[in-house]
Amino acid sequence: LDAAGNIILPPDVTITSFLDRNIAELGDTASYRYLDYEHDAAGRPVELTWQQLGIKLRAVGARLQQVTRPGDRVAILAPQGVDYVVGFFAAIHAGDIAVPLFAPELPGHAERLEAVLSDALPTVVLTTTSAAEDVQGFLRKLPRNRRPRVLAIDAVPDAVGATFVPAELKSDGIAYLQYTSGSTRVPAGVEITHRAV
Repeated sequence: LDAAGNIILPPDVTITSFLDRNIAELGDTASYRYLDYEHDAAGRPVELTWQQLGIKLRAVGARLQQVTRPGDRVAILAPQGVDYVVGFFAAIHAGDIAVPLFAPELPGHAERLEAVLSDALPTVVLTTTSAAEDVQGFLRKLPRNRRPRVLAIDAVPDAVGATFVPAELKSDGIAYLQYTSGSTRVPAGVEITHRAV
């Protein structure tokens, strides 16, 4: 912090620079662990090492770079799990603005989700193969000109990562949009920069 209490970071420090450092230095250690209660009542651990995360980030990021332009918004409408984490960080890694949301099958949230999608206007929605049908069904309710492309995170082959080009990101660039709950009014998007994270 400087004398005024501002965060001082070198200009090249971003979320992705921390991810890249951890991928390079911590390769075989766990980056994320998720307990999957959907397939096992006791909670089946699903884990990604930093190296595995890096491979997935490059693959999904490269696929996004094929269908988006830097700064496009990419909504994540996926069930909880490691694929959600991959989708969120891959969008940022690709130079897009991530919009973390929730899968549309959650009861009572359709109106909020529609309001957020109408505000964010994502170019792409990332989901999983298991949720893709519900996501596409929900998006069909939107006007045709507002329907984003849908990509399944877990369907992108790792080999696609060979075409990934590191995005030029800045500390003060927007990393993601965080939407308010919308419990008392229409959800509002808050721009979160790399510096703020």
